[in-house]
Amino acid sequence: MNPEPPQVSYEGRGKAAGPMLMGAMGPMGIAVGIAIDQGIGKDIETALMESLTENQFNLVEKVAVKYPAAKSFTINSLSFKAAPGDDDLAYVTTTITIYPSQKIVCFDSEPALLDALKSSAAGWGLIADSLSNEVECKA
Repeated sequence: MNPEPPQVSYEGRGKAAGPMLMGAMGPMGIAVGIAIDQGIGKDIETALMESLTENQFNLVEKVAVKYPAAKSFTINSLSFKAAPGDDDLAYVTTTITIYPSQKIVCFDSEPALLDALKSSAAGWGLIADSLSNEVECKA
């Protein structure tokens, strides 16, 4: 696994609140909404990076089983999004490049509690479990 940290993002509460905040705050409301999502994304990223060492082996093992010809892989991005209809849950789309083939693959997870994703290693379990749910990568 490439040690380079992946791009982590979150889209949810802030994006939804932006238009409402715009009504009260004008164009600044959209910026506040974006900042809310960026803050949540930073919390998730911090939780993931703090727990990377103890969770890396499980992820490497799952990729090796799924892609036996792989020599290495890079996690390109982790795109967390609020679950439709429930801002307390989030799912992740993981984008990975497999080497030496340079094949790019994407996976969607089941939803998990957003608070757990922001404060624990729960994200790594979610990411590892998602490897069984390959989806078409979106540009």
